[in-house]
Amino acid sequence: MLFLKSMIITPSHLRSIAAYTPGASPEQIREQYGLTNVEKLASNENPRGPSPLGVAAAHNALTNAHIYADGGLKLRIALARHHHCTSDHITVHNGSDAIIHQIMRTFLLPGETALSCKGGFVSFGIAVAMNGNEPTYVPLTKDHRFDVEALAVAVTDRTKVVYIPNPNNPTGTYITTDELTWLLDRIPEDRIVILDEAYHEYAMMLAPNDYPDAIALGRPNVIALRTFSKAYGLAGLRIGYGVGHPDVMQHLIKTKLPFDPNAIGCAAALAALEDVDFVQQTTALNADGLRTLQAALRESGYVTAASVANFVMVDCGSIDLAKAFHHDLLQHGFITRPLAGFGLPHCVRISTGTTAQMERLSAVVREIAPNYTSLITEPS
Repeated sequence: MLFLKSMIITPSHLRSIAAYTPGASPEQIREQYGLTNVEKLASNENPRGPSPLGVAAAHNALTNAHIYADGGLKLRIALARHHHCTSDHITVHNGSDAIIHQIMRTFLLPGETALSCKGGFVSFGIAVAMNGNEPTYVPLTKDHRFDVEALAVAVTDRTKVVYIPNPNNPTGTYITTDELTWLLDRIPEDRIVILDEAYHEYAMMLAPNDYPDAIALGRPNVIALRTFSKAYGLAGLRIGYGVGHPDVMQHLIKTKLPFDPNAIGCAAALAALEDVDFVQQTTALNADGLRTLQAALRESGYVTAASVANFVMVDCGSIDLAKAFHHDLLQHGFITRPLAGFGLPHCVRISTGTTAQMERLSAVVREIAPNYTSLITEPS
């Protein structure tokens, strides 16, 4: 069907926002390169699949698919018990990134800004720009970490929100408990600090001594975000949640669409929350896979960030080398994520996978290392 040219005028700030472009599927890569085995290691998905308890609950919930969802109320109550707070401290939504967008819509006034580091989770900048506000950034440190000192200096009278993904996607690096406490002491309490902890379960295993738990801090201006997409394996069902002070969270609860998130996803999340063994086995597999992949990369001379998440970021030193590295891995049957959209065009992110996937990938990165490591000297 053909349509006449639209005469609808859109806000100018929407014209500079690029639509999300999904990566290539394994089927596309198999056909393009004539491969039999293709592994997708681009989206930080759980290689073990979804929580079995979550899957069973989702199947059961389908029999009531004709009934409207409760807006996540049962899940909020269960999460409150899990975190030893009240349901007034909890909001739930279609993934934690939906809450990032909602925070910007709810709290940012015209002329106010939101602050983060360049090279953080890409949804932050999109969420701010979609609201008609301006995201502001400071650089990452040379070792690919969030720079707490630079963030503290960059907070101005116009700064309403400070966004910190911890661990950061796509670098996998984190700020410590001491660093976070130092920073929060320097941010006025009338500013919102988002601690995005999508990879919390992985970091707790990999850095148990100094990785901060944003929920346990109890700071009234901090909103901690968690998700069921990663360690619980429910990415396709889009369930995330936020924990914060009721005076703040009430505005997110009442501005959310009444029947979101969907009933099937909430049922799965409720059950998955009790699937302790699944999460422990997932984080243990990730720790082993991360060690295997990091060792292969570093022993071969690649520059990598010190990740405590379920992925590794490789700094190829230049845009051209990053493109070539990504293409080389595709030809060997591994789909990874180029990071130009994250503001790191010289880098590539690789998700961890099964033991077999990590062993095969480790052999590949060692094989192709001479193409890259001779040209890599210092991280950009």
